[in-house]
Amino acid sequence: MKRLILSLCMLVAVAVTSAAQNSIDRLVENFSSVGNSTFTSAVERDSKTHRIKKVVKKLTLEGKPSRELRKAFEDEAHTGAFTERNDNGETVLMLTTQDEKTNRVYMLCISDEKFYPKTETTIIIKVK
Repeated sequence: MKRLILSLCMLVAVAVTSAAQNSIDRLVENFSSVGNSTFTSAVERDSKTHRIKKVVKKLTLEGKPSRELRKAFEDEAHTGAFTERNDNGETVLMLTTQDEKTNRVYMLCISDEKFYPKTETTIIIKVK
């Protein structure tokens, strides 16, 4: 019985972590096709095995979608190590998560947040 409860707890923890990743990743993928955005993706592979070692995604956009990204970061703050910092009118939100296969860093930089926000979202996925 103890094993069953422990297994269920572990399953729930993994599901919560992947849900955070999916919500932010899904928004980045959706906004990457918006007209006023720029999206860049880079993949680092092992030269011998050709397996993926690291993926870096960067999305730059302006306007209302920026607020949706901020809300997604705030909603997912409980799923990993979350920090928010304000420097000279720029807000930086950072979320770090990890599971058995990957370490992920999500970073959102927002400037001119009150009027017409400009954001730069960076996602770094390092495969273990």
